[in-house]
Amino acid sequence: MKRIISIVFAALALLSAFSCTKEDVMDTGLTSVSNPMEGKSVYYKGETVEIKFKASAAWTADLEFKQGEGWAQITRTKGNDAAGDGSVRLNFDANETGEERTVVLWVKVNGRADNLGIEIRQAGQPESSAMSEFLNAYMDEILAEDYLWAEQYRALEKDMTVSYDEYLFTHLSKLGDTNIEDGGYYRAYSSNSGKRYIYSYIQEVIETKAMTKAGVLTDTYGLGIGPLFASPTGVDDNIYLTVGYVYRNSPADLAGLRKGDNIYAVAKGTGNPVTINRDNYQSYMKELFSSPSGTYNIMFARYDSPTEEEPGVYPLNPDYAVEVTAQSFGYDPILYAAYLKKADITTSENTDSWPDFCIGYLAVESFDLAAQFVLEDQLKQFADAGINELVLDFSFCVGGVVDQACYLASSIVGSAHYDDIFFTALFNDGTTEDWTFAGNNPSLPTNERLGTGPDFGLKKVWIIVSENTASAAELIINALQSKAIDFPVTLIGSRTEGKNVGMEISYINYGTRRFEFAPITYWGLNADGEKGPADGFIPEEINLMNNQNSSYDDDVINIFPYTFGDWGNFDFNRPFYYIFCDIVGDERPQDKFDAEPVKSSSCGNGIMWNDPVGFTGVENVPGRHGTVIYRNR
Repeated sequence: MKRIISIVFAALALLSAFSCTKEDVMDTGLTSVSNPMEGKSVYYKGETVEIKFKASAAWTADLEFKQGEGWAQITRTKGNDAAGDGSVRLNFDANETGEERTVVLWVKVNGRADNLGIEIRQAGQPESSAMSEFLNAYMDEILAEDYLWAEQYRALEKDMTVSYDEYLFTHLSKLGDTNIEDGGYYRAYSSNSGKRYIYSYIQEVIETKAMTKAGVLTDTYGLGIGPLFASPTGVDDNIYLTVGYVYRNSPADLAGLRKGDNIYAVAKGTGNPVTINRDNYQSYMKELFSSPSGTYNIMFARYDSPTEEEPGVYPLNPDYAVEVTAQSFGYDPILYAAYLKKADITTSENTDSWPDFCIGYLAVESFDLAAQFVLEDQLKQFADAGINELVLDFSFCVGGVVDQACYLASSIVGSAHYDDIFFTALFNDGTTEDWTFAGNNPSLPTNERLGTGPDFGLKKVWIIVSENTASAAELIINALQSKAIDFPVTLIGSRTEGKNVGMEISYINYGTRRFEFAPITYWGLNADGEKGPADGFIPEEINLMNNQNSSYDDDVINIFPYTFGDWGNFDFNRPFYYIFCDIVGDERPQDKFDAEPVKSSSCGNGIMWNDPVGFTGVENVPGRHGTVIYRNR
């Protein structure tokens, strides 16, 4: 029996890593030094290398270039402030010189007489990379057996010398539209419009953990700033980088950054502030979103609450600044969660006709088993509050583990459907595997399955979707909309990605490095035996915020799913405002961004969850045209 998503293959090989004893390194204070590039060269197209060791005290690291400058960077140091395990992560740029080049990583332990120098060479021209050949052979073996289009893949002429990170696109894209459901083509609004992309991936992973109060979250590193939206400030060529969201309990969150803030200048360390403009905004988007090291002073503008002088306008205040230092934090896939009761609303005079409601709102970025305890706690809070309406914000949900998607769906459909099929996995040999809402993953023993979430007793569910909504999130939609389940679902937002296939993940070690490989291996069918639409689920016309064509002028919200304000504000979270009006039976606002500023309606425009304050409108704001950066496919 095949196992879905959570499958782990045994590592095929573990190469010996170079290590030093205390005597080997003299008086450096460093032992157990592990250099995965010992006896090898960094790939000429660039790669990431991590050096590990044990230190007797706090330490510093620096680079000495033997040829040129700046083509390698220290992107992360860990454990440098005390004795114990330490590591330095290096990024190597592509070598376009045609000549081999060398850099020395110097590590200096406080109070020690000697420094440790680790010499690393980078190849100067295309060559067969031992690591790439090893990983390519591993991927080839699995693809030839389990890839959803394995027969067509086996017929390809393989080039095993390409870099491992190019292997999948190089070969799988040659199948043309045969395997179009492994990815697709970028849409009209994208700068990559018409180009092919592939879902199947391989990536290096660092598997460490961060302890939390109630359990263990996957350890990640960086500032904790999510995707960014770039838009003109209206002054010269200056650019705002608007924050799509920040991760809960991340450095950015704890420093006070939040969804909708507009970054316009950045100073790194003790350097001078650099204004974001058309020449540098893409590099800063990448740097702030990825995992940089060091401290950043970030200057940004925020739309403050309306004033008595201008009750219908959110003034843009540029006088905000925070200091954020990149560090490890636990990855929490829940981006925002709250519930709203009728009794909480004091800003509208039209509440008498409203039904008694308690609305749960849950925004998630992914389904991650390490965060199962977080999801369980949140759903329990909803149950304790007595929610009778649920809004799932999947506008940034890229998918994830099927087990957890099934667990969430069980809370939606309730006990009446526990024995019904949530989805069926269809493999390339025609075999199938049925998952029920209560049974969860049939490959696991019963005591290892997630089981069911609390039964909310819902009659319907509202789901906010966008082009980011994919995979396991779409699996939930497809399951609920099947004729066999027939659970009412209202979609609002824009067309989803259309990922109706799934992956089985395996892990492999190469020396001290660990890689995650996830090829497409099955179709996901609902209880009717139907796949989700390959071009995505589309909300009804009245619920379509953005039609994703190349024009900005025919959308209700042409920056959707991005906003210039936080999750809980109706004036900025327009999809939820529409849902709220439908729930209470009031008329929706007549929105168009090129129209007059929105004024308050009878259903409490601008209510802030957890702190109900009435706002009366939103001024036209700049930045309707821009570039979105999200995770590389």
